[in-house]
Amino acid sequence: MSAPPVLAEYPKAVVLVDGAHLALRPLGQEDTPARDALLGRLSPPDGTRLGRAAAIRVGAFDGTRLAALLVLDRVSGSDTARLDLLLDPAYRDRRLGTWMLLDAVHLAAGLGIARLLATVPADEGAFGAALRRLDFVDAPATDAPPGATLLAKTLHAGWTDF
Repeated sequence: MSAPPVLAEYPKAVVLVDGAHLALRPLGQEDTPARDALLGRLSPPDGTRLGRAAAIRVGAFDGTRLAALLVLDRVSGSDTARLDLLLDPAYRDRRLGTWMLLDAVHLAAGLGIARLLATVPADEGAFGAALRRLDFVDAPATDAPPGATLLAKTLHAGWTDF
């Protein structure tokens, strides 16, 4: 199976507000140690947010260090995908999360996804605020864990949504 054409746009360079240069690119098997190291830096480590095996994962690399991981996991048989973002605490408040979310919307539109869903845990207010700035709205919380909020964004075919 070949990679979707939208993945040919990677790697992408991003510059954070403090001038740090990072590279966004899809994760491969060789990135498992970097992924595991990122999970170890999270409190508590949450491997359940990595999605199914078929999920698309894009990492933000600062050299060999994985600073953030974006996961798009298409809901089987639909044009909806679940979005998750794992961000190294050392990279918070540097706008990396914003870069990753903007890239997620662009990537999802390029993959033909019409709706993104994101579960926001009660303790991740910054994640929810960033999603709301990108026009994610409250969705019926039928699949959200207790205390979490489910946010949704409808994408427009052929648009990058910005």
